[in-house]
Amino acid sequence: MSKIDPMRHFQGLADCQDEQINLAESALAIAATEYYDLDPAPWIEALDRLAARVQAGPEFSALANIAAINKVLFEEESFCGNREEYDDPCNSFLNDVLDRKKGIPITLSLVYTEVARRKGLPITGVGFPGHFLVKHPGPPAEIVIDPYNRGTILSHADCSAMLKDGFGPEAELKPEYLASATKKQILARMLNNLKGSYYRRNNYPKVLAMIELALATGEDVVSNVRDRGMVYFAMRRYSDAVKELKTYLTLAEEEDPEVQEVLVMLGRIKGMMN
Repeated sequence: MSKIDPMRHFQGLADCQDEQINLAESALAIAATEYYDLDPAPWIEALDRLAARVQAGPEFSALANIAAINKVLFEEESFCGNREEYDDPCNSFLNDVLDRKKGIPITLSLVYTEVARRKGLPITGVGFPGHFLVKHPGPPAEIVIDPYNRGTILSHADCSAMLKDGFGPEAELKPEYLASATKKQILARMLNNLKGSYYRRNNYPKVLAMIELALATGEDVVSNVRDRGMVYFAMRRYSDAVKELKTYLTLAEEEDPEVQEVLVMLGRIKGMMN
């Protein structure tokens, strides 16, 4: 029996309407690019078992349901943020997060929302800048939750302070920062995290693989085309770099701040190739 190519498998999972995407299966397909023999079934079952222990449901209040999820994930199972090795690619692989009970904001949020979904709860991911969150929508009021910090409930003032801490005192909290993320946006952000981790390790083939998967989501296409060109340059694949960077220039908006950098890069490559 032939093995499933994880790249093609992910592309097939992502090539459908957003509401039809199975987030856990798609996240495990990403992990299979590292663990080629990965069987997703035990990890899906692990999420099922976690959810079965949570005493929550639509008949209870939002706060009671949040407390019930927090009790199982953070008090009983001790899921936590991996602050010591934040940049470890394993923090982006759902199987590793479930096994080690450590992760980064987006993967811990994924565990949280997958448990909530199994209980019939409308908790969604939130693509907050620099720190992924989840939320329980109203009525009576929207509740923002931070799975990276043991399911802490955040006020708007807390979110504003976190934004300023990450991006400077002038950063302003905008409504779109607390909007529900689509499944494709979540997958693209997971892949962007991995792309960065691999790039910082000079593992360029892995960076290219993550870019290819990210392009399958249809999110951030222009920036991924640009990044692929930059990676080709780092790999000294100059002809490929020129092709990708020229494609980027045809796709980018004139006001894109990266355009000038790309033009400079193309000039450098031209000088090297002469």
